Amino acid sequence: MKRTIYHGSEFIIEKPIHLKGNVHNDYGLGFYCCTSAILAKEWASKRSGHGYVNKYEIRDDRLKILDLTKPPFDNVLYWISLLMHNREISSDLRNLYPRELKYLEDNYLIDITKYDIIIGYRADDSYFHFPEAFVRSEITFDSLNTIFQAGNLGKQYVILSKRAFNLIKFISFQETFLDSKEDYYKRRKNADKVFADLLIKDRYSNAKRLKDMVMDDE
Repeated sequence: MKRTIYHGSEFIIEKPIHLKGNVHNDYGLGFYCCTSAILAKEWASKRSGHGYVNKYEIRDDRLKILDLTKPPFDNVLYWISLLMHNREISSDLRNLYPRELKYLEDNYLIDITKYDIIIGYRADDSYFHFPEAFVRSEITFDSLNTIFQAGNLGKQYVILSKRAFNLIKFISFQETFLDSKEDYYKRRKNADKVFADLLIKDRYSNAKRLKDMVMDDE
């Protein structure tokens, strides 16, 4: 299947480089794209208000794809465990919630080295406090799902393997400006509002939290 993907950046990137980037991104080292040009515009201009949407094509029908938005891996805990494994988390979170982090790793961490591509939700720095709140059991499992649906964060299409990098074909680029940055902050504001409301609701909720899952497992 020939798929069109987009990468929002401050730069024009005609040839993505394998094993280049930030190892502490959501899914580790990879080339982070999406299938929505509109979402890529937001990513491109969210810092300075100016950037580029790089457009590519890739044939992925012969590649091994891990899709965290479809069964059997659509449980958000698979995604959360990858975030906690790859991202730099605070010493406070690591020191105070070791049982919760170990539970996620033991039960839901997927070995992604066997895959060429990952499709999954994104949690850039502005949204990472949502899964952190879940680890601290400040919000319930149900509320975590609600937040990410309300935020309309979209899906990431992350190219991991050298084999997949060799199949990327650069098509074109489009310059983007401040209006997309404003769209990004509107999206973030909506998610933050939902998060604040759920924090209040969950103070009095008996719904399952991560600490309950840990206790049930012991």
